[in-house]
Amino acid sequence: MSINLKCVMPRFRFISIQHLVLLMALTSMAVSPLVFAQPIDDDAWHFNVGMGVIAQPKYPGSNETRTGVMPVFNATKGRFQIGALAGAGVPFGVSYTLIQEGPWRLGLGIGTGLGNSRTANEGTALSSLGEIKQTTLGAVSGRYSVGAVSASASIIRDIGGHQQGTLGLVDVMFNTRPMEKWVLSAGPGMTLMDGQYAQTYYGVTAAQSASSGYGTYKAAAGINALRFGASANYEISREWSLGAKLSVSKLQGDAANSPTVKNGAQTSYGLFANYRF
Repeated sequence: MSINLKCVMPRFRFISIQHLVLLMALTSMAVSPLVFAQPIDDDAWHFNVGMGVIAQPKYPGSNETRTGVMPVFNATKGRFQIGALAGAGVPFGVSYTLIQEGPWRLGLGIGTGLGNSRTANEGTALSSLGEIKQTTLGAVSGRYSVGAVSASASIIRDIGGHQQGTLGLVDVMFNTRPMEKWVLSAGPGMTLMDGQYAQTYYGVTAAQSASSGYGTYKAAAGINALRFGASANYEISREWSLGAKLSVSKLQGDAANSPTVKNGAQTSYGLFANYRF
């Protein structure tokens, strides 16, 4: 199992948990799980370092794009992983594999973002709504793999007390190796949100309306976004690999109808180089 740490550069501070999910999707392919999976009884340290360039919307619902450089890092030893939490879109933390038996995997993790999800001086349209502080996130992630297909589900919850609620992620990926050095993956996914997450990231209170000019808006729990991702990984050698990733998502329900959303269709993509040792 290879879990990547996304060291988010300062220009990418303005991101929600959902945006972390998109970042995770982009950087997770820098090391192909089909190529570099490590058994939990392997007691040696394994490291992956790399660098990528990614482009993504400024925030979920933005009609503007940001491009920047992003380092990638992870370390694994047996059941323990340091780096991004597997399948949860949390950029830094520690996780533990409870079960890895046959096609099943179940893990727990605790981590955090790498800065406030929203700052008051970011210079974006949402800055006047006030900041959303960096918080501690807990995650439970499971995966079932059979042949070329893997299905995964994760629950990510704010356990730091900053009213960022809970997200649920469901993904299905189809993996294939058409040639010896190539690994291709593609599949759909869905993000669900509880009421607290919806209101924090997409709602507008009366006080926020007065300071920002947005109309008041009460956002409720439901489907947050539907998405589709595709990736290609090329193994230059056992140590080196190159990859590309595309992720397209469409906000749904109360998220899509929020007055803060300018474009419900969101596209992110990245190019990566990775070194394994």
